[in-house]
Amino acid sequence: MANNKTRPLSRVKPATLFAAVAVGAVAATSGIAAPAAYADTNYPTWDEVQKAKQNEASKRAQIESISGLLTSLQDAAAASSKTSQKAAEAYRVTLDKLDAAIAREAALKADAKAAQASADTSKMRAGLIAAHLARSGAQDLSVKLFLDGGSADDLLQQLGTASKLSEQSATIYETAVRDKNAATSLGEQAKSAAEERTRLVAESKLTFDAASAAAQKASAAYDNEQKKSNELYEQLAVLKDSTADAERAYREGQDAEDNFNPPPVTPPPPGTPPAGTPPTVTPPTVKPPTPGTPTPPSGGGNGGGNTGGGGGGTVAPPNASAVDTAMAFARAQIGDWYQLGGAGPNVWDCSGLTRAAYGEAGVYIGSHSATNQYRTMANAQRLVPFSQAQVGDLVFWGGNGDYYHVALYVGGGQILEAPDVGKQVRIHSIWGWDDVAPYVGRPTG
Repeated sequence: MANNKTRPLSRVKPATLFAAVAVGAVAATSGIAAPAAYADTNYPTWDEVQKAKQNEASKRAQIESISGLLTSLQDAAAASSKTSQKAAEAYRVTLDKLDAAIAREAALKADAKAAQASADTSKMRAGLIAAHLARSGAQDLSVKLFLDGGSADDLLQQLGTASKLSEQSATIYETAVRDKNAATSLGEQAKSAAEERTRLVAESKLTFDAASAAAQKASAAYDNEQKKSNELYEQLAVLKDSTADAERAYREGQDAEDNFNPPPVTPPPPGTPPAGTPPTVTPPTVKPPTPGTPTPPSGGGNGGGNTGGGGGGTVAPPNASAVDTAMAFARAQIGDWYQLGGAGPNVWDCSGLTRAAYGEAGVYIGSHSATNQYRTMANAQRLVPFSQAQVGDLVFWGGNGDYYHVALYVGGGQILEAPDVGKQVRIHSIWGWDDVAPYVGRPTG
């Protein structure tokens, strides 16, 4: 597996550099705990380990103590990772809202411009009619008819024409007023949309800062876990006359077995609000995945509507060809680094990877957001009970309409995911069972 890749400097994008600067700035102002904060834990020294090995009771006690320390390290790293993932999803959801606001503003501006053009035309027509009536009004024609009876037929005809013009002028005037009101209303709506867009730009920066701060804390916890656990596994190996790799593999296997707890098949709460599609914003610059990103289907591509319920009707088996394409794409990214907002080609976040994988197969699964992808699956009635999960299905973490992580199911209780900051795209056993949604999404079939 490619998980032993080192992070190449050539992969660092300008957005990554900005993110690093932003993280440092946030850390300096928000009091984020540095790795040194973990130094208070009482870890055993090598002398203590060697002494404990000389006595069976002491050895068992030391083994138990080290196992507890490993659990504490894992729990701390997992908690920080979960907080980071939730903050990252909050940022992505804000981008969804921002994109919707940008699209609404653009549409309203276009409508307001067209309405103003119609209003200008109606105003001009009304002015021309008014000027014509002023030159040959019905009242002047009536006086002329009284004074000059010899040309009564012609004058009556002119008077009739003037009356029709008067009626027409009233209609044109009403149209002009209506067009003017429409243009004014649309202009005000466009202004309101612009204000909302401005507000969401500010909110996106705040959520980005929060996500960056959480990511730094998660990275510190993960680095501390890796550093400390490496030594603890070596000490454990000495106590048990084994190897560090063997002890790590044994513990990871035990953890996966002990934590295996598939969610019960109960419908999630109904009535989830809609979510939109994320734009490219700064910070950071988030571009759509290069491989054929499909167009959202009309009438349901934005993941809105009633999206919290179960799978609805029967979902067909997945399309094997599309799943193979998506999974092959995802597997090719194993070893690439996680990055907030990452959408390829060499850095990813969770929903960026799943979206790009199915985009390669020409299948739209929602926007660059785990929450939106769940809602898109729900709207399309493509939720399947977890107990029926198949390769290529989307596994979600979260609940009550908000989902902070998504991964591709590979079978056997394992997933392919872009996990979190400091980690690489990987195949891993399903973690955090308490948060795993009772339904998976099946994009094809």
